[in-house]
Amino acid sequence: MPKQILTGTLEEQCEFLYNLALEKMAEGNYTGAQHALAEIVKHKPDYRDARKLLAEVKERKSEQTFLLLMSAFGAAAFVAVGSIIGVPNDLVYLALMVLGALAGYGCGNLVRSFRTRRVQ
Repeated sequence: MPKQILTGTLEEQCEFLYNLALEKMAEGNYTGAQHALAEIVKHKPDYRDARKLLAEVKERKSEQTFLLLMSAFGAAAFVAVGSIIGVPNDLVYLALMVLGALAGYGCGNLVRSFRTRRVQ
């Protein structure tokens, strides 16, 4: 989607971006929310709780990236084990990849829960 030129007062533009950020957060699109909130903080740092939301979005985006990487690592590890044991066909590799991704995601959530528990 091309960049949209905002019109109106700074307050109206911030309101639009703030609502857009909330919408993006609800969708799980933390990158989009981060861009909208960063624009608000850049031009009007004291707007509502934009700074607090920006920090929250950065944290959630980091968690999302961590879980994605753990899933990819799990898939790669399971496929590597399949190669070592000499899996007979590609369908089994595909099943191993899916199981590995799920295992990696589960391990990532487990690690994340321990981190969260330690911080509190």
